[in-house]
Amino acid sequence: PDRAGRHDSLGIKLLARFERIGDLDDLQRAINHNEEALATTPLDHPDRAGRDNSLGIKLLIRFERKNDIGDLRRAIEHSEAGLAATPSDHPDRAAMCIGLGRGLHSRYLCLRFIGDLDRALLLYREAFHCSASPPRVRINAARRVASLLYSDGRFHESSSILEDAVNLMPAVNLQILGRDDQQHIISELSGLASDAASVALQAGRGAYYALNLLELGRGTIMGVAIDSRSGVSDLRIDHPLVYSQFHSLRVEIDSAVHEGCYAGDEASHHRRNRATARRWDAVNEMEAIIVHIRTLPGYGRFLLPPSPEDLMKIAIYGPIVVFNCTTYRSDAVIVTTSAITSLELPKLNHEETAHWMRQVNRKIKDLLIWLWDSAVGPVFDKLEHDGTIVSDGVQGSNLKRVWWIGVGQLSMAPFHAAGDHSPGSTRNTLSRAISTYIPTIKALSYARQKQLQLYDDPRLLIISMAETPGAIDLPGVDAEVKYILDATSGTSVETTVLSHPTPTEVLKKILRHEIVHFACHGVSSLNPSDSHLILFTPDGNGADKLLARDISNIVAQNAYIAYLSGCYSAKNPSINLADEVIHLASAFQLAGFSHTLANMWETDDRASGEVARDFYNLLFRYKGNGDEHHWVAAAFHKAVKTLRD
Repeated sequence: PDRAGRHDSLGIKLLARFERIGDLDDLQRAINHNEEALATTPLDHPDRAGRDNSLGIKLLIRFERKNDIGDLRRAIEHSEAGLAATPSDHPDRAAMCIGLGRGLHSRYLCLRFIGDLDRALLLYREAFHCSASPPRVRINAARRVASLLYSDGRFHESSSILEDAVNLMPAVNLQILGRDDQQHIISELSGLASDAASVALQAGRGAYYALNLLELGRGTIMGVAIDSRSGVSDLRIDHPLVYSQFHSLRVEIDSAVHEGCYAGDEASHHRRNRATARRWDAVNEMEAIIVHIRTLPGYGRFLLPPSPEDLMKIAIYGPIVVFNCTTYRSDAVIVTTSAITSLELPKLNHEETAHWMRQVNRKIKDLLIWLWDSAVGPVFDKLEHDGTIVSDGVQGSNLKRVWWIGVGQLSMAPFHAAGDHSPGSTRNTLSRAISTYIPTIKALSYARQKQLQLYDDPRLLIISMAETPGAIDLPGVDAEVKYILDATSGTSVETTVLSHPTPTEVLKKILRHEIVHFACHGVSSLNPSDSHLILFTPDGNGADKLLARDISNIVAQNAYIAYLSGCYSAKNPSINLADEVIHLASAFQLAGFSHTLANMWETDDRASGEVARDFYNLLFRYKGNGDEHHWVAAAFHKAVKTLRD
């Protein structure tokens, strides 16, 4: 009796496999099953509209691969039928509008009939304004509207709808999902905030405005974790009833409506009416409860970005520089204690940036000079011209700290190493500032909310993996461990060395140590939460993984320094999740470590040991005056500069 449904389900699965593997045979079979499902679905069946729309999408995909205009014509016909059978207040209406809009836009690109373009724009706008539809579907529509408006030179309109889309992101409820599901959803929104910031600057809306969009739309998964440990979790403690209402509404609004609620039998009609009415009520209730929360003492900026004054206060220990590079334009947004400004970077071309970021560990010297000329150098020129920093060249005795944030494909850019490092040159970051990377300003603010305390007798945990089952040996690890032990000799530091560590053992011991040092292999993964440090299995005969997701789940109250000497410990190779800044280093930051020292790329075993030696000698034996947290960054800076020199 449900043969049509089984054809439909198989078609969906075949399309998913086609999108992953690219085998056109899978796409053809998906279309065949969808056609069979539609042929056996009555005209008044509640699933008819969805199957029409689904077939339209599959035919459009085949048109994009084979350029058969017949596929495009049929795609539009089926999308029209699906949309016509979908009520205007139905939660799936936005997806239907997007499906037809895509077909019409494709036909415009082929035939240049302006009516198709105008209608596609109207459909995308309608999709975005479908308040009962899931937020991530509406965001998809907004990006399509913005792109068309920008192409027509309507920058302010384009910026406005992108701002609305970014403001929808908090409504995409991630807290009830596992990490993999969170990453899947966020990957669909990749680059939204970056595009919104670029278009805002193009529209003349100012640096603070653009920075707000970047903060609201990046580091979302980390933001959920931060909110669960502050922000929203504070609401749960201070006002549990209000929190319960807020959380329930967010879950309800972001959930799909599962019933077949299209036009059809009377029972389906009543289910649709009830579901749609409740969705609208939930949207209105959410707006009202957020307004109410912002009237509560201490919650005036609930789910809002920091004010300009708050942002400038965060820059008290040094300027914050945010690099943003998109197909629209490239800029640096600079936060100091006196202003929030932007600097357009015309030499930072999006396509060229993509090329250079693929050259890491290949043409590194050329990459570093390009990065200086196109991005970092102009920023230092501005900072020095404005008097924010004063460079004393190679002397380096009064260098100021600069906090770097790279957005999108620049999230892995080596700003700290940018420039010309030939003897005597000061056209490089190392000669001008002490570098620190942060995922977002929100993450920096969260770290500073933690009550920082200095430790007269810190406990240091060293994880040593000179030999790893299934991986090449690291002969420099033993020397690195000896360097660290020598540096702590005669001090009050209590040191523990684990030579055959397991993930479970390490996670337990991290909680009892202020400083942890990993001398082992690190592996980055396309699923960044699966990036890991390689340790031992409990029997000591095999390799086991200490995953980034497991590290980020702990709360280390006494955490001070995490030093990750392994390769790629600060790398996230997933382009679609670049703005989530998920890697081993950020996992330790989220776990509570005030300082995380890590590697962006493959490192030399011997060099790693020498940097560690100089860092710990400086840290424990020649402490600087004043802010000891600044001294951690300064000690690492000096150690790296010594190695370079």
